[in-house]
Amino acid sequence: MMKFIAMTCWILFFPNSIFAHAGPHGNNECLVAVGEIELRLNGYQFQGSKPDRHYCRHFPYLGETIIKIDSISADLSGMAIELQIVKRDSWIGLILNADDAFSVVKQKPLQYFSGPLKKGVVSIDTDIQSRDIYALKLRLRSAEGQITEQQFMFLVGVPFAQVMVAIAVLLLLFIFVIFLRQLFRSAH
Repeated sequence: MMKFIAMTCWILFFPNSIFAHAGPHGNNECLVAVGEIELRLNGYQFQGSKPDRHYCRHFPYLGETIIKIDSISADLSGMAIELQIVKRDSWIGLILNADDAFSVVKQKPLQYFSGPLKKGVVSIDTDIQSRDIYALKLRLRSAEGQITEQQFMFLVGVPFAQVMVAIAVLLLLFIFVIFLRQLFRSAH
């Protein structure tokens, strides 16, 4: 329970560090800039009532998680990418942006965006079994050999819709208790 409270507080007080999102999400775009290249991220989990829904900032379920990366505007032919999914190890390291704040959960070798059956898409998948803050580390290699790195964080295992409903119910109960107390005070 403390882990859940800590993650919720982290989201509320440090929202920029938790959002794996650099673009609009209302139009189903989840974009991240890696140097001058803008990549589209689509995360999938096949649990819940909408198994075909894609995720960006948070993944509400534990279990098999797949992240696919492509571009809607940049020509990625001749480019390759290394992908890592890492998990938070230290809250202090996370706050201080330390290199040891995360440990590697899964690493994929160099993948090319072009080639037979590739269609400009690369992916990484893993079976995540604990609620926590994770990050996707990207290492983009251009055809000329230039390397650009980017990391962005996301939250796994917290169903935000249910959390928001619970908060709303608690808030309404709190308001109702205050109302009843005021009513009884004015009656006496």
